Amino acid sequence: MNINWSKKLASGLVLSSLLLSLAVAMAAEPPNAPPGPTPDAVQTGKPRPEDHAQRLRATLKKLVEKKIIETDQAHRVILFFHQKDTERKAEWDKIQALSADERETYMQQQCIQRCQKRPDLVKDLMEGAGLTQDQAKAVADEMRPPRGPGPDVRGGPGGPGPEKPDSPIP
Repeated sequence: MNINWSKKLASGLVLSSLLLSLAVAMAAEPPNAPPGPTPDAVQTGKPRPEDHAQRLRATLKKLVEKKIIETDQAHRVILFFHQKDTERKAEWDKIQALSADERETYMQQQCIQRCQKRPDLVKDLMEGAGLTQDQAKAVADEMRPPRGPGPDVRGGPGGPGPEKPDSPIP
């Protein structure tokens, strides 16, 4: 009878430790991830390409409602940015096809060219989408993300934000 009781006790301990380890493993493993952006994408803070297109359409719709641009001009602006995106993707594919040394040389050449001639969005919109200078400036200003108070790191206007009177720093 002693042997039967010890067998029951040993099998009970083995079974309970197995169930406990299984419960811990189930609790540690997260359930199936919900659809949507991965945590890595959320951490980078970069919006998806669809978000850029939606933002562009919303911006242009706002400008059409304000009667700054017309509907056909808005379509031309969308086509202009679609063409720019296609060119950018083709450039990316070209760069990826180069060897590491060729890529380095190519990137240095591109840096020199871009430093000599900085891109001008207003001018590009005037030429590529057929907008007037005022319309192109309005589109460019609407598309730029808002900046918070503080000095502009790019060297443009911005200046320091409003002073806080209750700040301990004089």
